[in-house]
Amino acid sequence: MSETPGWTSPGSPEPAPGPSESGHQAPPVPQTTAAPAPPHPGPTVPPGPTPGPGIIPLRPLGFGELMDGAFALVRRYWKTAFGLSLVLACVLELVQAGVSWWLHTSGTRTEAMFDGYYTLPLEMLAGVVSTGLLTPVIGNSLLGRDTTPKQAWEQARPHLGRLTGLALLQTAILLGSLAVPLVPIFALTGATMQPALLLLVPPAVLPAVFLWVKVSFAAPALILERQSVVGALKRSWHLVRGSWWRMFGTMLVFGIAVGLLAAVLTVPGAIITLLIGGGPADIYATDGEAAIGIGVMAVCGVLAKTLTIPLTGNMIGLLYIDQRIRREALDLELARAAGLPGQWTPAAGAPVPGQYPPPGA
Repeated sequence: MSETPGWTSPGSPEPAPGPSESGHQAPPVPQTTAAPAPPHPGPTVPPGPTPGPGIIPLRPLGFGELMDGAFALVRRYWKTAFGLSLVLACVLELVQAGVSWWLHTSGTRTEAMFDGYYTLPLEMLAGVVSTGLLTPVIGNSLLGRDTTPKQAWEQARPHLGRLTGLALLQTAILLGSLAVPLVPIFALTGATMQPALLLLVPPAVLPAVFLWVKVSFAAPALILERQSVVGALKRSWHLVRGSWWRMFGTMLVFGIAVGLLAAVLTVPGAIITLLIGGGPADIYATDGEAAIGIGVMAVCGVLAKTLTIPLTGNMIGLLYIDQRIRREALDLELARAAGLPGQWTPAAGAPVPGQYPPPGA
């Protein structure tokens, strides 16, 4: 019988023994004498893990709460969030600057038109890694614990090898699902000179979109549940089952919002580049103009990615937590782990916290 781990605190090296099968030992509740009832009691609040010890309530979250939670986590832990994302943003923009310079010196106008797409695989890879690195911050915040950049790195470092493997495999899956239908379409379009064949592109990318949503929770599952690479992918597939449209709609709307935010930071750089004629698509620009334009775009890109990378990672992590709360009563387990007082007894027929059917069952 396969072992099915539940929630594991990001900071603990091994699950602590205790009655909870998730790895958390609930702290003892001090024995206190009952306080006298107030003379005029107000309305009673039903017991339940609604408020939570952190800034994220321990209950199923609506879309607005997910949006607010992603931004609230960045505001609360901005040093950790921006510290991790700044490193990734600098790497991505350094590679993009190198590609842009190569297009300026050796590329054709047609090749330069796709300047922003050559680093797409690297950006997909960085997205998975950033989600995994930010997951300990989200996990600790749910238990009311703050996380410094050093602590976040120490908690994520033991999983870095598996996280890198997951990022490579997940990126390969998504790129393969894009290449299999698109390469024949573009090749056939070029051979027959029939632009109408490009109308097949939107339906051809639907399998990649489907897979993107299905495996989006793999990084949080790998970190918080200590899954293997393949086990994390299976776990994500299982969690999304039956909720694909809700996940897709939430990610799509949030992605549009984050894209608009990134545009606010990058459009000024694009305007400056256009005015000086230093873009990689301008084959008539001098080397000096091109260097200035590429440098301006790189600075704007670093600012945009530093802000948007943690927002996207937080949204994926919160969606993962929300789905486990809805399906597995994870809020009850988190409340016990945080030592919150109250009657944390699930209703009849509710799933046992921390337990779930094996992936694929």
